[in-house]
Amino acid sequence: MTTSAPARWPLVRTFGDGAIDALPGIVHRLGHRRILLVCGERSFEASGAARILPRFHDDAEVVRWSGFAPNTDVADLRRGLEIAQDLGPEAVLGIGGGSALDMAKLITAYQDIPPETVTDEIRAGRTVSTRRCGLLLTPTTSGSGSEATHFAVVYVDEVKHSVGGPALRADHVVIDPSLTLSGSPYQRATSGIDAVAQAIESLWATGATPWSRRFAWGALHRLLPVIEIFVHHPGRSSARAMAIGAHLAGRAIDISKTTAPHALSYGITKSYGPSHGHAVALTLGAFVAEHARATPERLRSGVDPGEHRRNMADILEILGARNADEAHHRVDDLVARLGLRVGLAANGITTSQQRAALAAEVNVERLGNNPIHLDVSELERILERCA
Repeated sequence: MTTSAPARWPLVRTFGDGAIDALPGIVHRLGHRRILLVCGERSFEASGAARILPRFHDDAEVVRWSGFAPNTDVADLRRGLEIAQDLGPEAVLGIGGGSALDMAKLITAYQDIPPETVTDEIRAGRTVSTRRCGLLLTPTTSGSGSEATHFAVVYVDEVKHSVGGPALRADHVVIDPSLTLSGSPYQRATSGIDAVAQAIESLWATGATPWSRRFAWGALHRLLPVIEIFVHHPGRSSARAMAIGAHLAGRAIDISKTTAPHALSYGITKSYGPSHGHAVALTLGAFVAEHARATPERLRSGVDPGEHRRNMADILEILGARNADEAHHRVDDLVARLGLRVGLAANGITTSQQRAALAAEVNVERLGNNPIHLDVSELERILERCA
């Protein structure tokens, strides 16, 4: 029997240091007895989340699965679906970074689909409106915001697809900032800058609403003051601010969706290896500058020039920049201070041919969410500025 998914975005119903300890009780109160736990291979243990396993009640069967790569792939999804069909879970519990949470969401979406046909379902792009089992999500990073969104990413033959629909909204979200402290500085940096980028992109996105902008501003005001501290000297205070900020950024893009920096990031990660957040950061500064320079003639139909100008002035102000060029430098300087390699060349993208290939394979849907028109040649020009 299928049930309708929650109509609203997920609210943080359990938050705070040690909140993970409440999860077995939450699962029990919801009446779930067979649980598929989808979690990271190493992060589940390293973060401290594994301590909850003995606390599940004796009448709960928990099957743990971690056999998937960092970038969610349909081949891994098929294996997860086979496990789910053998178990028949009453709930899927996702604990980990963005890939683990996305995988948990995808399994609930396609639980009743034969694994051999899931590729066709993904390519069909149908909205996922119902699911049969519960979905609970707990992030162990501060960055992806997947616990707050109604979509998930999956690759088919190295082509990225976005699966979306109300059934991908969690029934319950548990956010425990203490789980985010165990990641490496690189992981904290890349997930954190991803959240910053989500918030910035959400502010200028054509899909933005007053609510999404409110979430985005709330995210930036929490993330930017503490992100360097969190990366290099993490503690309870910075972890808490980052966890709240990252969740708010997720709620922002749940409404507005992301834009060009995210659209380009997938090709950069796939072909050259930087993790997702790092790949987003490589072009973020250039796109901030490009949007700040945009004249009314470059704006898409329906974009109010005055509102766009005010949004960009506010973004420059929060970055501490006086103009577009300075904003570009401010973003790149932040990326460098987080310990990430700045510039495409430093990450293996050294030729005009490589930049052209990245521009040509970009996700056109996300380009449509930019307030300014962008074609392949304009993307190449912007990528050249990121060299």
